[in-house]
Amino acid sequence: MLGLRKTIDAVGELAAAVKSGRRVVSISGLTSTVSKAFVLEQLRTATGRRFVIITDSNTSADSWQEDLAFFGGFADSPPSVVELPSFETDVYAGVSPHAETLERRALALWQMVHSNPDFVLLPPRALISRMITPTEIGSLGVFLKLGEDMSPELLIEGLESSGYVREDPIFNVGQFSVRGGIIDVWSPQREFPCRIEFFGETVDSIREFDPATQLSTGQVKSVEIAPMREFAVRPEHFREWADAAAREFADERSARTLKDRTDFALQGESFSGWEFLLPLTRPLGGTVFDYLSDVIFVIDEPSLIESGLKKFYDDSELHHRSLLESGDVGLEPAKLFQTPDELRKQLSGASLIELRALGMTAAATDEEFAVSESSTPDGSLLFLFPTAEKPPSFEIISRPNRKFDGRVADFASYAKSHTGDNIFAMQTKGMAERIEEILRDYEVTAEAGSIVIGTLSG
Repeated sequence: MLGLRKTIDAVGELAAAVKSGRRVVSISGLTSTVSKAFVLEQLRTATGRRFVIITDSNTSADSWQEDLAFFGGFADSPPSVVELPSFETDVYAGVSPHAETLERRALALWQMVHSNPDFVLLPPRALISRMITPTEIGSLGVFLKLGEDMSPELLIEGLESSGYVREDPIFNVGQFSVRGGIIDVWSPQREFPCRIEFFGETVDSIREFDPATQLSTGQVKSVEIAPMREFAVRPEHFREWADAAAREFADERSARTLKDRTDFALQGESFSGWEFLLPLTRPLGGTVFDYLSDVIFVIDEPSLIESGLKKFYDDSELHHRSLLESGDVGLEPAKLFQTPDELRKQLSGASLIELRALGMTAAATDEEFAVSESSTPDGSLLFLFPTAEKPPSFEIISRPNRKFDGRVADFASYAKSHTGDNIFAMQTKGMAERIEEILRDYEVTAEAGSIVIGTLSG
């Protein structure tokens, strides 16, 4: 159950501050992702603005996505939510990112280029990572329409370089097959794969089909094929890297570990961890800021984000130095991530909403303590979100839901005393029907639309 009326009133005042053009606004009192998501969705509806939410981890971003989708279901126009996960893989461990992460990131960047999502969810490492530019990610996918020309050979080459795997027959997302003038492909944003038939270089037919039976289920007029990874590579790119790496890492200590990689690269083949080494010859020219315009950044607990980033920057520098000293190879952090100065400059001109559960006073105290305890000249913080600006602050109190532990009478009494201020979120239709029966038995009227089927993170 969620108390809603007071929150909605408070959001009206918050929306007025956002509309007035205040660069930084602070919100205190919200202690759960559920309450934060409710407020942000209300704020989106009231202002028509788009929001980029910086949260502390991929797991937290998943919770935000679930809760925003739930509350967005009540809107006349449900919001679009895109989550750009970070690479949780240590870039200096010689290990490639998980295939699912590659797929999710590529699809998110593709969606950010071709649409204007209402919410973008970013963990800190996704915020600071260098990446290919919007123009480059846009060129990795393709839109096919009936009657238009497209070289099948170029399509196949593009699928291979952007991470699709050739398999016949296809049975999973990210696979494609070729039979004469017919190409089957399963793009990550589609529920079913498509069968594309060419007449010469003209798209003659596009049909969805069931991967279990391989039988067509219907015609479509067009298909959007998003990339499966944000790194487009061909065999010649690996060979170019092998030549450059031999010059860059010429130290005798690096010879063995380098050879383990160049043996594959010289054959035009990938090797474990190549995604974090190839920028030696194919520099990453973009950042997530290149994909975003006219947005408000929502910082979910700035002190948490700040301390996490500070630790990551320090650890990356230390790990890189240790790596080279041990005779391994790796690119300096600045080639893979924005520097603190670059990040600070990007954020200094951005519109921000800071979600500080304990408020600005507590944040300022924590900041003073961190600086006084630091042994480094510049303090222990990055000062990405300094408290000295003293932005307008709004308090919206959230509290944990009461737990009734099977005490149905107490539950019904509470619901009756808060009539009109509840949403009952049930995971299944059967559970929703059962709650309705319980309320009716205790003569509690559930307003229309107050019992809904859906899930929340907590």
